[in-house]
Amino acid sequence: MIKVESILKWTIEGSLLKKLKMVRAQILSKNSDAVAISDNDLHITLAAGTGWQKLRSRIKAKDIDEPEFSIDIDPTVKVIEKGGSKSWYVKLKNQQDWKEYVMDSLQGTYDSGRVYHISLANLTGNKEDSVAMVEDRDYKDEYKKFQSSKKMKKYRAELNQYNRRKGTYGNRDRKDASHKNGRIVGFEDESVNRGRAEKSRLPKTQIKESIKLGDQTMARQYFDKNFKNMKLAFSTHSKTDHLDREGTFNSAKLIGTFRKFLKKYKNKIPEIPRTPEDDIAQGADKHYIYDKESNYSILFVLKEGSPKDVFLVMTAYPNLPQIAGNMTKWEV
Repeated sequence: MIKVESILKWTIEGSLLKKLKMVRAQILSKNSDAVAISDNDLHITLAAGTGWQKLRSRIKAKDIDEPEFSIDIDPTVKVIEKGGSKSWYVKLKNQQDWKEYVMDSLQGTYDSGRVYHISLANLTGNKEDSVAMVEDRDYKDEYKKFQSSKKMKKYRAELNQYNRRKGTYGNRDRKDASHKNGRIVGFEDESVNRGRAEKSRLPKTQIKESIKLGDQTMARQYFDKNFKNMKLAFSTHSKTDHLDREGTFNSAKLIGTFRKFLKKYKNKIPEIPRTPEDDIAQGADKHYIYDKESNYSILFVLKEGSPKDVFLVMTAYPNLPQIAGNMTKWEV
């Protein structure tokens, strides 16, 4: 059940509450300093902080639909200590579904780094004393998992074997076996070799679009999941253009637009003509979705493909397209 308070939260009930009570009992039996958070205070925080406070007066619980996806927990109990507080909690499964649900409900991105979870116990039993943002990225754990992968074990074994053949294994000469095109080609100073590896981990230059790449990713995940029964896959144009438009669009708005497009035109989308690859440049069968509430347009073509046709976003405009021409308008 949704509740609008100092935070936006979803309260726990039914079979999920029963499962949580069992997990909480295990926490209390194994940790003498843990104090149970009461059943009535168990919840999932959906939005909080300054972004939420700006919206709070305009949001009514009745205006937010209940989640339509399966709600369940990862039964692994986690514990975190921060600033004198300590919490025992479990994470929600379907983290991406929760993120899309919140963005769709609020038409904006808040607490982008939030891990959706349920705190079950802390040091006082007062829900206010739990650690709010429970997880930071654990780079040490990521590195450990990466180094223990089969690929990296094989890689290190090849390096050790090469050094043994050359009689340099363990001699601390500060030389590394160097790779090129997947093959060991000789030795070079470790500072040069490892410096090159560090550079390879830096983010590659990203193509700027009228819709930011991060927002495209979120929209693609929603689109591919909800339009899959129509055998449609999401894609975008790849040219650099219109950097001034980036502020107009965000993933929450885009997801909301596609949700309304699907709801209103579900029976008509399969009838939209598919354009062969060779005809796209000729401007055949172009369309645009105009979102009245957000006041922007998404220009698209449905391109023939296999096994799925492609919903190809050509570009996006604030307001209506400046030159609509013979494009078909789909208003939502």
